[in-house]
Amino acid sequence: MVPARTADEIDGLRRALSSAEVARIAPHVTLVPPVNVRDDDLPAACDLVREVAAEFPPLALELGPASSFLPANPVCYLAVSGEAGVVEALSVLVSKLRRGPLAAPARRPELPFVPHVTINQHMARERIAPAVAALDGYRAHVVFEGVTLLEFSETERRWAGLFEAPFLEPAVVGRGGVEIELSLSDRLDPIAADWSRRAWELYSIQRFGPAGRAAEAFAITARVAGQLAGAAEGEVRGALCRLGSLMVGADWRGAGVGTQLLRACEHHALDRACARVRLEVLAGGRAEGFYRGRGYETVARLPRWRQERDFVLMERSL
Repeated sequence: MVPARTADEIDGLRRALSSAEVARIAPHVTLVPPVNVRDDDLPAACDLVREVAAEFPPLALELGPASSFLPANPVCYLAVSGEAGVVEALSVLVSKLRRGPLAAPARRPELPFVPHVTINQHMARERIAPAVAALDGYRAHVVFEGVTLLEFSETERRWAGLFEAPFLEPAVVGRGGVEIELSLSDRLDPIAADWSRRAWELYSIQRFGPAGRAAEAFAITARVAGQLAGAAEGEVRGALCRLGSLMVGADWRGAGVGTQLLRACEHHALDRACARVRLEVLAGGRAEGFYRGRGYETVARLPRWRQERDFVLMERSL
């Protein structure tokens, strides 16, 4: 995946070229074209991505200028280039990933690997040449830190990351005793996430008895006339509902959206037999006043809780 700051910049180019894919997938360099993977083959796919990524260092590449796949396909893209050794490493990375559970089906024709970042996949042919000319001077130097395994959601009609496998071999500690391999990534892979969930469920039962149930995540979305206006996320854990975040769009602040989202969270907590709702907010900030005005009380201070700033822990009994 293209690093965040450059990805935002490229999304601006994609919107300018009327790309319909902006909301469906973030800017990226495709290493393995979409392929169906059976559920029981997912662990092997994760292992493959992790093991291959560990063989490579971070890859410094240049994005741009714009080009296209005309006349074969009406695709406008940013070329990907770099020093000879880096481009060669990228090609080797691709060959190592396109096997096992990520191998292309036999009926798919094998096309040469052309590293690129798509900016419009289905562009009107007469618009491509002017776009390529306009973006002739665009360049972005980026460092790719790992490989991301994506999954397509049929319900949301978009691609979302399952996990990221970092480049470079994982650290191994405890040599001489039990050797422990440590891998840093932006999220747990599906196999580790499932193990963690089950381990926490077992711990909860052992620690709190049969009444101790695992955390149940929830999300509530607010829309006004079809327009997204706000969202709240949290989790229910036993008798406690923790509100993790509540955001309202700038155009809808002061219109009661935040209050309705908060009340919806509280109603959900009551439905799940919770006794109270808990949250953390910046000490002395507007959010603290917002929640205090809706019945929440400060139960503890959290010094240097986030970004070296003090927060407060607030609760409301239901």
